[in-house]
Amino acid sequence: MAKPDTSYLGTLMEPARHVSILLPQNPSFDAVAAALGLKLSLESSGKLVQVACPDPMVVEFNRLVGVDSITTTFGTRNLIISFPDQTEAVDKVSYNLENGELQLVITPKPQAPELDHRRLKFISGAGKTDLIVLVTVDQITDLGSIYQDAKDHFQNTTLVSLSHKAPRENYTLHQIHDPQSSSVSELTTHVIDSLGLNLTGDAASNMLAGIEKATRNFQSPEITSATFEAAVILMRRGAKRHIELSATDFPPGAIPSSLPLPPRPAPPPPPPPPQSSMQLGYGTDSASPVPPASETKKPKTAEKKNTPPDWYEPKIYKGPILQ
Repeated sequence: MAKPDTSYLGTLMEPARHVSILLPQNPSFDAVAAALGLKLSLESSGKLVQVACPDPMVVEFNRLVGVDSITTTFGTRNLIISFPDQTEAVDKVSYNLENGELQLVITPKPQAPELDHRRLKFISGAGKTDLIVLVTVDQITDLGSIYQDAKDHFQNTTLVSLSHKAPRENYTLHQIHDPQSSSVSELTTHVIDSLGLNLTGDAASNMLAGIEKATRNFQSPEITSATFEAAVILMRRGAKRHIELSATDFPPGAIPSSLPLPPRPAPPPPPPPPQSSMQLGYGTDSASPVPPASETKKPKTAEKKNTPPDWYEPKIYKGPILQ
């Protein structure tokens, strides 16, 4: 595995109590996986870590452990208490001071269900950060609103660039990049391993998912033996693979489709009735053809009703006797 020098990063990381990890606008899955893997490893080493991104996370990132902790704000001292999926049930928020104790009172709407306190999220503001790690940030303006709202933090805090490709803008002297790495998750695996940080199973699973995504499940021509070495390190630390399924992985008809079904073809017309090959009186077919229903004779009872009685009597000619 390619091993860039990370010794000076250890000297920066050791005294840092609070570390902020920042992502650019529209980050890749690989970048988010690496940032969360580094966050979980630093937290298990006893540090306070915040991950921020100017854009909200998309549904694709939901399978990464800790993605719900990523915020869109940075450089504020505010403590944010959020109510995921319960906003419509809140009527008003107030506070009380009793015996020097601050009590927040959240009142639900009259007909709304009770608020579930187990789903509350507490987001601590990074009023002061000791070290800022920028993951896959090519230029400082890629941070969008995060940079615009907290320029003082960037001027007074040590910045570290972490990316498998060199950034286009030289915004810091502390750069860790390796163009031979297939992904930033692969590079972050080496950084965590070389610094001796505690690599938890969740952190390893995140970064393994990042490598798989960046390399198309190890099918990219950019992978090297170092890529598999990183995967071995992660799996030995308890990483679990994330298997992504697509519609082509299921048999036809297994997934409902919103497209209209093609019309069924019309059934073929019934075959015509068989025609006799013989006429009456010729050959061996002497059966009388069945007349159509419209040509059937009237019943005899009807004929007798309209025929004179003497019609059926013998006909006798009567005339003068010939002499």
